[in-house]
Amino acid sequence: MSEQQGNRAARAVPVPTRGGWIRNWQRWTPYAAVAWSLAYAALGLYWAVSGEGFPYATERMSDVIGPVAGRFGPGVAWTVVIMAGLPAAAVGIVMVRGVRVLRPLFITAGALLTGVLLLLMIDVSLLSIVGYTPYGIVGLLTGAEIGRIYLEKLTNWTMIHQLLCLLGGFLWLAATVCYARRSGDACLSCGRRDGPDGWKSPENAARWGRIAVYVAMMVPVFYALTRYAWALGIPLGISEELLRRGQESGMWTSGLFLATFGLVGAVLMLGLTQHWGEVFPRWVVGLAGRRVPIALAVIPASIVSVLMIVGGIAMWSGYAQLVGGTKDIGIVGAAPTALFPVWGMALAVATLGYYYRRRGACETCGRGSSGKFGELSTCHARPVGTRL
Repeated sequence: MSEQQGNRAARAVPVPTRGGWIRNWQRWTPYAAVAWSLAYAALGLYWAVSGEGFPYATERMSDVIGPVAGRFGPGVAWTVVIMAGLPAAAVGIVMVRGVRVLRPLFITAGALLTGVLLLLMIDVSLLSIVGYTPYGIVGLLTGAEIGRIYLEKLTNWTMIHQLLCLLGGFLWLAATVCYARRSGDACLSCGRRDGPDGWKSPENAARWGRIAVYVAMMVPVFYALTRYAWALGIPLGISEELLRRGQESGMWTSGLFLATFGLVGAVLMLGLTQHWGEVFPRWVVGLAGRRVPIALAVIPASIVSVLMIVGGIAMWSGYAQLVGGTKDIGIVGAAPTALFPVWGMALAVATLGYYYRRRGACETCGRGSSGKFGELSTCHARPVGTRL
């Protein structure tokens, strides 16, 4: 064996590292995905036997912005629920064992299940709950009516089921990524293989990630522009009648809050390309000068990106019923929410770019130690066999 081949073989040996459960996600998420599917299978059996609690019951399918999985009738909905249970658990067990036969088929199955759980079994109400969280917390603390409404919606079984599907979707995404890495001779920790990083290199990720951030920021700014206009009495993209009804019901007050929340999100997205997104600024008491954990930015941004895509899909699918046949909402008024999928996809790309730019040298395989961006400038490869 040549020296170069020996080095490659040595790098392929996993090196145990100390770290939190988030940092070591690739070691436990495949098992968690299997456990999730087994639990979901038990839940589906309960729905079938008791006839209660099925989230896609006929009376719920009339909601024009409900989950897409419930739009095609109970037969399709039950098929989705069944496939996410025991069949998915069987696929997960194969993935955990690292079987390489029919590898593309198993990766495709994991990707499809991830897409179904994240995009078809969640609706815009989950995005609404997240958007109103600060507003709802203030309401709970002050005893306002909005606090009671928020708590009722948050504890509703339909909402709990959507949170369960969100968790399952990310677990299956992680499990599929782990299987693709393990069965493809890539490092389980970082996913790198021998050779250049190409588009995943810190330099390239900084470039396309910055473009994605700017695209993502355009949508919340556009959204805020319309909501601020309505709150000020300017019928931008809507009729005078709809503006008046919104003023009487207080709708534009809540819209003003969501617009401000969206602008805060736009500023936070900018941190994916700025220095203060890597190191806490001086005004952050107790954390000033410390590095921002990658997971602190990646996890929330990933969740929000999914919710934005799902919200847009749900509103698109019910758009004809919501807007069609009325002259109250014009293109300018409807465009900001219609662009939510663009916001979500751009944010997902920007988050991926942030991760590739900052992930640094791998502590398991040593690859990526020659970068010049982000954490690569201060994090060097450790000798194989060295514990952290």
